Parts: sequence; C-alpha cells; structure tokens
Amino acid sequence: MNNSKDCMHGHFAAVAASYNEIRTTDVEPILYIKDKLKDKKSIHAVDIGCGGGRYCLLLFQHLPRLHLTCNDINESMIAETTQYLKRHGVENFSTLHSDVSTLHLPEGSMDCVLSFNAMHHFDPMIVFNKAAKALKKKGYIFIYTRLKSQNSRNIWGKFFPGFSERENRLYDIAYLEQWMNSLNSIYMVSIEFFKFKRRASLEQLIKQAENKHYSTFSLYSVDTFDQALKDFRKKITHHFTDRNEIEWFDENVMIVLRKG
Repeated sequence: MNNSKDCMHGHFAAVAASYNEIRTTDVEPILYIKDKLKDKKSIHAVDIGCGGGRYCLLLFQHLPRLHLTCNDINESMIAETTQYLKRHGVENFSTLHSDVSTLHLPEGSMDCVLSFNAMHHFDPMIVFNKAAKALKKKGYIFIYTRLKSQNSRNIWGKFFPGFSERENRLYDIAYLEQWMNSLNSIYMVSIEFFKFKRRASLEQLIKQAENKHYSTFSLYSVDTFDQALKDFRKKITHHFTDRNEIEWFDENVMIVLRKG
C-alpha cells in the first residue's frame, strides 16, 4: 500500500467498532432505490465499500426480497458488518473482503450494484466496468456520494480549517458526466440531488471530529488537527449565537446508471 492507502486502512480499522454510531445515515436514498426496484420479485445486489453495514441494514429493512453481497477492502469493517447485520437478525447476506481492483463478481449475476459514501476511496471507472459485466440486463448502478462543491458548503467545509483543501478525493458534475459519456454497455439514467437539514450542539460536533467520523480528519497531523479543532470552536462560537442549536445543510447526490 502507499502512504495514503495505509492511512485510510488504519483509520477505518480504528473506527470500525464505532463507525455506525458516529456517522449519519439517511433513509432517503434507500427509499429512492426501493422505488426503482419495486417490480423485482427478488433482488441480488452488491454493496461496494459497505463500511460497517449501516446502509446494508437499511436496504434489508426496505427490500425484504434482498440477497446482498457486502464488499469492503478493510477486514475490520467486514467483521463489523457481519456482527451488525446478525445482531439485527439479518442472515441473507454474504461478505467479500476485496479491493475493487481485484473484486470478482460473476457475469450477469446482479440486479443492482450499490455504493454509499465510498466512491472517493476507489477508481469509479473500475467499478463501472466491473458492474457492467456483473449486471443482468436492465440492472441498475446506484452510487451515493457527495460532490466537491457540496463538501465545501457543509459545516466542516465552511468552518473547519483546511477541511475542503485536504479532501481532494471528491469529484464534481463535470467529471461524473465525462465518465458517463465514456461508458458503452451502461448509460446514465439521472443524477439525483439530496439536501438534509442538520442540527447539533458545538460539543456534539467536536466529538464527531475527535472520533474522526469523516476520514478527511485522518489526513491531518496530530498537531495540525488540534489547532484546527481549536479554530473551529472559535469560528462556530463567533458565527452562531446558540452553541446548542447549530444548523446547517448536508448535501449528497445519487448517480443512477442502467445496463442496456
């Protein structure tokens, strides 16, 4: 692994046990997927970059006919997903510990390929090409992520020093459209936009940052992070009159593709 991959592997191994608690999980993208797949009698799907399994559980709760393969490069996350789903009584899943570059999915085996907040950790074109082979005819790809511009507008991009500058793994619409136009057997259906109003206290936000709920925070050195956290506290205190009622919007997109 290179240094960046080492950093991310260490980060996710460290936060695996608490990841589902420290991250925000939105049901709206799952409801969108549910509507698209409503006519399917059974659904065979793979979640690429499943993390701790929080979106996997939502999928099972809203898609009762689901057979899900949970994939992640991090063995600690795979272990957490397995425990998390079983604690909630879910059994109809398998796990696949693999990098996307070596990910093997049987040809024509999947009704849909999914990924939630993970696209910035892998090469999207590798996923699109592998998905194109793995999908059945008329199968879907659902990629839920946030754009670079959206990242700069959230509470961290606006007020946490260096956050937007360090998070250089995200993309914007122009890049997405360029990729879509280069694909052959799959085509873009739409790009759906999601916007969520959030509310938290300053202390809750500080705790999230300290717990590295975004992997971006692991890109700081210890000293730089500590200073940025102090500056973040000052900026929030100056900008918001009530430190217990801080409001902002988080934004995401869903890239929807389909096999012809």
